[in-house]
Amino acid sequence: MDYKTIFIVDPVRSDRIQMAKFLSEEIFTIMSFVSINDCFKRPDLIHCDLIVFIPRKDKSEIKHLFHIKKKYRQIPIIILLNNEFPDINLVDLTDYGFASP
Repeated sequence: MDYKTIFIVDPVRSDRIQMAKFLSEEIFTIMSFVSINDCFKRPDLIHCDLIVFIPRKDKSEIKHLFHIKKKYRQIPIIILLNNEFPDINLVDLTDYGFASP
């Protein structure tokens, strides 16, 4: 397996830490962020191989994710839904280039 860098985006700190601990047991570099915009403030510094995005009600702006997907189409994004944010318009997701496996 190639060495990978994963960005975790979740406004809830405890959940970010828990996921980072789980994933860090593999051969990954894990970076966690509160907002999707924070991931790409300096895109020339580190290359991202995967983004795990956890939307939260009143804390995550899903429109920012759409802009990131347009600009960085080559980076796979996993969206983890939870009870706080169960309703995402799937038609909008497919319009912006997202697909389900």
